[in-house]
Order: sequence, then structure tokens, then C-alpha cells
Amino acid sequence: MDSLQRDALASLRLTWAPTVDDLWKPQSATHVSGLNEHAVDDVMDAFTDALRDESSSPLGVVIRGPAGSGKTHLLGQVRERVQADGGFFFVIELLDAASFWQSVRNGILESFGRPGAHRETQLKDLLWELSSLAHVSRADRRAIVGDADLEPEVLDRFVNALAKVRKDTVRHCHQTLRALVLFAATDLTAQDIGEAYLQASSEAGGDERLRWGLRAAPSLTQECVREISRLVALVGPSVLAVDQIDTLLAASLAQPGDAGDTLLEQVAHGLMALRQTTRRTVSVVACLPAVWESIRDRATASVADRFRVTGVLTPVPSADIGRAILERRFSASYASVDFRPPYPSWPIRPSAFDEALDYTPRQLLIRADTHVRQCLRHREVLELDHLAEDAGPVWDTQEGDRVVAPSSELDRAFAEYWRRAVPAAALDPEGEDITMPELLGAALTAWIAERDGDQAYLCDPPPGAHVMLHGRLRQSLDAATDDERHWAFRAVAASNALSAQSRVRKAFTAAGLQAGSDRRQLFLLRNTPWPTGPKTAELMADVHAAGARTVELGDDDLRTMIALRDLINDDHHDLPGWLRRNRPAHGLTLLRHALGGEADTPAPPAEEAGPEVEEAGPGRQSEEAGPGLEDTGTEPDVIDVPDIPVPDKEIPLGRDLHTDAPVTIELSALRKHVAIFAGSGSGKTVLIRRLVEECALRGVSAIVLDPNNDLSRLGTAWPEPPSGWRRPDDAAAAQYLQHTDVRIWTPRRANGAPLAFQPLPDFASVVDDHDEFIDAVESACAALEPRALISGQTQKAGRARAVLREALQYYGTTPSPTLPGFIGMLADLPDDVSGLADARKIAGNIAQDLQAAMVNDPLFGGSGTPVDPGVLLTPADGYRARVSVISMIGLTSEEQRQSFVNQLQMALFAWIKRNPAGERPLGGLLVMDEAQTLAPSRGFTACKRSTLALSSQARKYGLGLVFATQHPKALDNSIPGNAATQFYGLLNSPAQIETAREMARAKGGLVDDISRLRAGNFYVATEGEAFHRIVAPWCLSYHPASPPAAEDVLALAAASR
Repeated sequence: MDSLQRDALASLRLTWAPTVDDLWKPQSATHVSGLNEHAVDDVMDAFTDALRDESSSPLGVVIRGPAGSGKTHLLGQVRERVQADGGFFFVIELLDAASFWQSVRNGILESFGRPGAHRETQLKDLLWELSSLAHVSRADRRAIVGDADLEPEVLDRFVNALAKVRKDTVRHCHQTLRALVLFAATDLTAQDIGEAYLQASSEAGGDERLRWGLRAAPSLTQECVREISRLVALVGPSVLAVDQIDTLLAASLAQPGDAGDTLLEQVAHGLMALRQTTRRTVSVVACLPAVWESIRDRATASVADRFRVTGVLTPVPSADIGRAILERRFSASYASVDFRPPYPSWPIRPSAFDEALDYTPRQLLIRADTHVRQCLRHREVLELDHLAEDAGPVWDTQEGDRVVAPSSELDRAFAEYWRRAVPAAALDPEGEDITMPELLGAALTAWIAERDGDQAYLCDPPPGAHVMLHGRLRQSLDAATDDERHWAFRAVAASNALSAQSRVRKAFTAAGLQAGSDRRQLFLLRNTPWPTGPKTAELMADVHAAGARTVELGDDDLRTMIALRDLINDDHHDLPGWLRRNRPAHGLTLLRHALGGEADTPAPPAEEAGPEVEEAGPGRQSEEAGPGLEDTGTEPDVIDVPDIPVPDKEIPLGRDLHTDAPVTIELSALRKHVAIFAGSGSGKTVLIRRLVEECALRGVSAIVLDPNNDLSRLGTAWPEPPSGWRRPDDAAAAQYLQHTDVRIWTPRRANGAPLAFQPLPDFASVVDDHDEFIDAVESACAALEPRALISGQTQKAGRARAVLREALQYYGTTPSPTLPGFIGMLADLPDDVSGLADARKIAGNIAQDLQAAMVNDPLFGGSGTPVDPGVLLTPADGYRARVSVISMIGLTSEEQRQSFVNQLQMALFAWIKRNPAGERPLGGLLVMDEAQTLAPSRGFTACKRSTLALSSQARKYGLGLVFATQHPKALDNSIPGNAATQFYGLLNSPAQIETAREMARAKGGLVDDISRLRAGNFYVATEGEAFHRIVAPWCLSYHPASPPAAEDVLALAAASR
């Protein structure tokens, strides 16, 4: 077998047991005409009836067929045709008959999150059409479908407008309509409130729920289904497909006593009630013939009044169709690796399909997959002449069983990915629905592969937009009856009780736990205690009593899962063999605990998985993951690479992941600002530090706002190089530390290096220039107005503002003006200062308010180094640049931080206008981490105006800004527009990921894998250049595992004075 053949066979993914997720994929790649299409036609006939009559309740359709005959595939065909004709498609996984209507409701909500015919989800399609029906404005329509922020008044307008058009339906269903709009909202709290209502939670949001016009949730789940169906019917017909009945009923037979009969009766009653409950909806049941006979016999209502039964699905009817089933799947995979096979069904000869008659599609796919895996395992291609197992090729057993030397490349990659993994990022409450399905999917996929691809096990694909479970492993117990055992997994990191309850309820329903049976198991992954409220305690007691278990997920497990995900994404041809030899997934504590005897043999410890990374030698392989969030404390891995000089007027951003070439930008490009969008574990802090350090090496000073204490060691040397350190950085670090004057400032902390604001500018320096003097007066007004409690546009505020301005114009011309002196003048205002009536009284009140502000805020006119940008940006003698890190440890509230930043930015703006960069490429740098708190997309903060003014005006004076945030959606949208250089790193939250992707598209790039980036990997967009994916270097100063404590920051500040 040559390498091209090996890659081609390894590319084949023959899924013979399609899941619900496969219904939502494009069907053209696998569909073969001529196989049981009559069943699809029967469903579409009923759908056409619903399409024509808005008030219809069409007959349901039963698709019967033996296991593996393609029932699920046919439902995929129905889904495509229904959506193409303007309808909606819902899939119900019936895993627990006792909660029939909960399963129906959850299936509808989950299906709403699947791709729609015209928009990202079916829910968006529905809400857009309802908004069109209501004739609301386009701006309101965007908010209703979740493309813009939603406000209560927008929701009220929509509901009232729709009520005018469809009065009866909206009168009965307006609460459910409100909940569906909230369910689609961009705000996570609003989503939780909407979902809690739809899930009938008794704690559905409290006062916040009332703000959106929601009352108590309906007590009957069936009523919720009825109301959703009526709302959907306003827009178009729908198909509701009920799946997994065979699996449910097969499991029931294993239960003791009459439990199986009871369960069967519950299913029968529920199915019979579907037609009466839903409107303009075709119910489709796909099951084994014998199962439908049992349901029909136990239904009390007349089955003929509710369902039309199609003919039983037949096996493969001809050799041509059998061959086409495989050829359609083979051709797509072979094309993806540029392989041209000798014939389309290679390595299964066309003559072999003469034996395909009476095979089901599943049996045919299993036979093909078995042969392909044998070829790969034995490293030899033997073409298959006969489908029968006993007539297959004879393999050289000795050759196939020989021990293959472990792949040092995969050993090194696994060890590197394991060490670079950031476990904390996986359990971020906002990102768990993105990250955990990937990690559990990788772990379960690897676990199956380690068992030589045991065909009895199957891992569910990742979920859709509305997540029920994060992972599920299925074991086939009886292929003839579709009897299965399930292990379901769901991480719940939410600290909010309402959010945690909603996630647990969905997982509990989706898992389908059955009393007295071990066929269904649910593992809730959580590393912190559950919320302590009585409702949560009651829910968790019930869930645990039903058999669910809460399990902690350790850091070692998370590291292994992250490493497995990255290895699987690399798709190395020897990965299956490596997994069989090393069995890392079998060593996961989670799977050994969950699967019991199934997970029999542990893997070797991570440190034994292969050679130490120090042996990897030079090159990209050992540093591809880039610098992590922290120094791991392991023995350093220093990489010897050639030093490639970068001109002084350029700064390096990192190395291209694919070419290893340095990626640089002109230093002057920083005048047009930088935006960094990256979350926890991305290496964002390391990137910020290196940008500051590279600027300092080129003589550019910086002011760095440090809200989290992790930038205060910018002047501290590494005790030893971190792993992934490049040898040329030794000299760069020495140069930086020797020639950079790093000062740590601690506003409101006297035992560090305190700063204070003197709100009165240097009037004496501008008194002879009328325009500059007026600007100084306006700056002082802006600083003093909030302190004097002057706000709004009332008559009182206008008069106070005028007296303050006139007093400043008068006092600014006096010798040596000070704040206490100004307050004293206001307290006894000279008669010629203002002509306004009651000016002296107004001035006296202002004086009292300013005096109180000085008492309440030590920063205001208090002790400490004056906040002078000239001091913050001017290095001491003998240094090339100054880095002023302003620690926020003394500013304990958001209001204090924002007020400080506002005054700093106004002072900086005034200073840079007087001291522009001129011919220098860059005059200075202001770094703002957690920038969304300073300039949020919604609302107004004390420093938002000054932040936006700097972002739009500072560039012409040569001041560069760096905005960094984990929440791009929460950042004012004018800031990305003003940032010519943008970095995109690892993000976990779905809302933040989508916002970052939109921003990247606006810059002409795609960042589709942003949720899977490794630490230190970034996409970078620079002006006029294509996107690069880079590996950022380590910072030159010490960045340990944890930020320093407050006392350490104060000690660093005191030492830097």
C-alpha cells in the first residue's frame, strides 16, 4: 500500500448508523435514487395537504422497515424537501415514554436551533416570517430574530402588532411567543428566561421575567407544544418526525414486571394525541414493523383516524443500487484527498455487488468498513471480490499483528498538546456548549478507536445550536431491534441557579433515564457545588434519585481530551494505530468511572506517552501550540532557531504557522490602533505584553491599564526560560530589561506608588493663547461637572454649568491656581465673575459638592504623583522608554475605575495634542485590557466618551491604542472599525464567536476555527494584507502561572518609585 492509497482509505468515514444530527446534513452526497422513495412521497403528499390548508390537521405517516433499511436517511430526504417548500422540520428523540410531551417539546426547541431554509436557524426563520406578518420595522425585526440587541419595548411592539393581524392565535399564545423571542435573543440572561418559561420552570426569572411581560409558565407541557404549533402554523406547515421508538421499546423489554407494557401504552397514547395537539403538522413515525403492530394494538384511539401506514421498506433491490450506495460515499472522500481510484467502488470490485441483493444499506456499509479497516491495519490493499465474510481475502496474520514502532511524531505532538492545554477554558460557563462537545466527542471517538473501532459503539455527533447534551456514547445490543445502551454526558458550569436548572432538566430529558434499568446513564460534569437554593436542591435530589451522577472533571482528564481533539484534527494517517497502542482515552478517569468494566485498560501516564519534548529538536512541530496562558513550571524547552533581524521601524507579531516566516508590521501602523479579541486560555495576556515590550525596545513608551494584576511584572526577568522560548529572545529580553524604565502605579494605595488627579490644568502655560485657554477651561469643566453633581439638560444643570465655566475662566487667569483655591473662590464668588441671578448661591453649592468630593475620593485633588502623561511616558535618564503600569487594585468599584480612566484619557488627549509624534513613527501607546468595561456596546460609562474620542482622534497625533477583550460583542462597534490591526484568538462563547467571525469577515478574512485555536495561536489582520495565522512568541518579562497578590503588586510599585 503506497501513501496515496493509505490516505485515501483513511479518509473514508462510513457511518452505517445515522443519528438525528445526520438528518440536518446535505443529503445529496449519500442519496441514491430508486431506494424506497415511495415512503418519502407518502409524507410529502400529507405535507402538501397541510400546505394548502392553514387550519388542517393532516394524517400522520408511519414508515416501517427492518433495522438498517434506511429509515433515518429517508427522514433526511423529507427534511430537505420540507424546508425547500417553505416548511419546518422537527425531530423528536423519544427516549423516555413517561415524559412523552417533554421529549416532544425539547425536540421542537432543539430543532429550532438547526439550520433553517433561509437563515442560520429555523427559529430565526420563524420569527422573521412572523415579524413580516406583523409589519414591524426592519430594525425591530433584526432584534426579534436575535441579530441585534432586544429591548422590552421592541418585544411589546412586535406582540401587539402581530395580535392585530392574527388576533385569536396571539391572544392564546402571546406568552409562548414572548418566550420564543427571548429564546432567540443574543443576551444569555434573556435566553435563560425564555428557555425556563418554555421548560415550565417555576423559577423562570422572577422580576426580570416580568420585565419582559412573562407570567408563570404553563403547567402542562402538552399545552406548550400546542401553542408553539399554532404559532408555526401561522407561517407554514411542518413535519414532526418521531425517532428512537425502536430503541426505547427494546430497552423496555428488559425491565421487570409489567413495566414494558406500561411504557408501550404511554407511547401509543402520546402518538395518538399528536394530531389533536398540533396544527398544520404531519407526524411521521419511523419504526420496525413489529413495533408499530404493538403500538396499534395498545392504542385506545383509532389508529386509522390518525396515521397512514406505508409499505415496508425493502433491502437493496439491485447490484447497481448497492454499488451506487458505496460509490457516492467513496467519491466525496477520495476527492477530498485528490485520489483517483482505479474504479469508483475501489477496493470493492463491481462484481462483488452481485451479492448485494437482500443486504440492507447498513449491512452493506458495515461490510465495506470492515474491509477498509482490515486494509489499513495490514497495510495492504486486497480488492474484495465477494461480500460474504467467509469468502473474503486471506490476510497475512503475522504481518498484520506485527508490532509497529511507535510514532515519535505523534508521541511528541500528544505530549506537547497535553502540556499546552488550558483546562480552565474548557469549563467557562459561556463557552461550555462549544468546547465540551468537541472534547467529549474526541474522547469518545478515541475510546472507540482504541478498541479497534468496535462496531458495537457509536459516538453522537456534536449538537446543534440549542444544546441538550454535550456527548453520548451508544452501544448496540441487538442490531435487529435497535436495542442500545447509552452513556450521556453534560457539563454544567453555570453559577446562576436558573441557568443550571435549565441545563440539568434538558440533559435529564434527553438522556431518557429509566427506573430500574442501567441501559441509560447520565453524568453531569461539574467541579463546583450546585447552587444552594431550595429549587435547585430539590431538582438535583430528584435527578440523582433517578440514577444521574454528578462527576468532577479533573485537569489531567481535560488536558488529555484537549490533546486528543487536536490530534484528531491533525488527522495523521497513523493515528488509529497510535491510539490502539497507547490507549489514552481508556486512561481518562471520567470514562473509567462512567463506563466501568467497558473501560478496562488504562493508558500509560502522559509523561510516558512518548519522548520528552526536549528531544523534538528545532522546528515548528514542538512550538506549534505557541505560548500558553502561563509558565507550566516544567523543565524548560528552549528552541534554537536562527535570529532573523527585524528593522527598528517594524515590530514582529509572531511567525506564520504554515511557513514559519516572521510576520511584522510597520511601527507607524500602531497609530491606527490594535484590537485583540481572545478569551481565557488564548495567550492574550502574553501577546499584550510582547507588543508593549517590542515597542519599548524601539523607544516607544506605554501606559498600560492593568485590571487583573497580570501585567504588573512587565519589569521582572524570567527566573528561567519558559517552555517554547526561542533562543534569540535571550538577547531581546536582556535589552528590554536593561533599557526600559518600568514603573508600577497604584491609585488610592499610598503604600505603593499612588497617583492623584489635579483637575485644574496648567492654565499658566496656555493663558496667552485664547483657543488653548478655552480648551483648558472645557477640559476642567468636563472633569469637575460630575464631581459637582451637574448632569442632565435641566434648567438647574444649565445654570450651574454656566457658573462653573465662568468661574474657571476667571480663576484660570490668577497666579498658581489650585483646586482648594478654586473651591475657596466659589464659596465667596466675586461679584464680577457672573451676571446670572443667584450666581453666588449656585457657586456656593458647587463649592460644597467639590469639597465633599475631595473628602470622599482621595484621588481627587489628593496626595500622590499627579497624573501627568508627560511623567507617565517619559523615561528616566539612561533609559530608552518608560512603561507605566497602572494597577487597579486600589480602585475597588467599576465607577472608580471608569472615573479614573476618563480623567487619565482626557489628560492624555490634551498632552498628546501639545506633544504630537511629528516625524516619529509612534509617539506612545495606551493599552486597555477588558476594554468592553470602558467602552461598552450598550449603555454609557464615565469613560466611554473619552475612549471613543481617543480611538477616532489620537492617531493623527501619533498615539497608538491597544484594545483587548474577551467579549467582542460587548465592545462598542466603532472601536473595531478604528483598529487597523486585529488579532483573533481562542473564544468559547457562541455569541462572542459569531461576533468575532462577523468582524473578521468585515476585514476580509475567515476565522471559522476560532473556538479550536491553541494557546498562542492567533489570526492577525493588518491593513492591506491577507489574514495570517501566527504563533505568537513568549513575552520577554516574567509571566507566571498566577497573577501576583495585591501585596506583591504594592511591593513592586514601591520598588519602582
